[in-house]
Amino acid sequence: MTDNNVFPHPDMLDDPEAGSTWFLSLATVVVFTACVLALSAMYFDFEEGEVEDKIVNEPVIALQKMRLEQQEILTEYGAYQIEDPDGKVINRIRIPIKEAMQLELAGAKARAQAGDTEEAIASR
Repeated sequence: MTDNNVFPHPDMLDDPEAGSTWFLSLATVVVFTACVLALSAMYFDFEEGEVEDKIVNEPVIALQKMRLEQQEILTEYGAYQIEDPDGKVINRIRIPIKEAMQLELAGAKARAQAGDTEEAIASR
């Protein structure tokens, strides 16, 4: 009587059909492989974008910001201090680069004219 309770139907002792088992197994493997490949592609695409944004473009942005700050410094008046090797603080004035070039050109012209007049005086 205990045997009848454990196996109530003798049809349930048969193995399932091999064709349906193979089909279900193959379909599961194909779906699983497709999911793994899709997730891998998504991961590496996302990783490449993050590397591009955080590593490759970050120095470019910092460099552009630094260049803009330097361009602003070259076009503005300002004062700054430097320390010489003896420890003495020296106050300096910063002028725009265009004005500095004009002053340097005017000084060079003045020196050239002074040199011409000295040569003219010496030749007399």
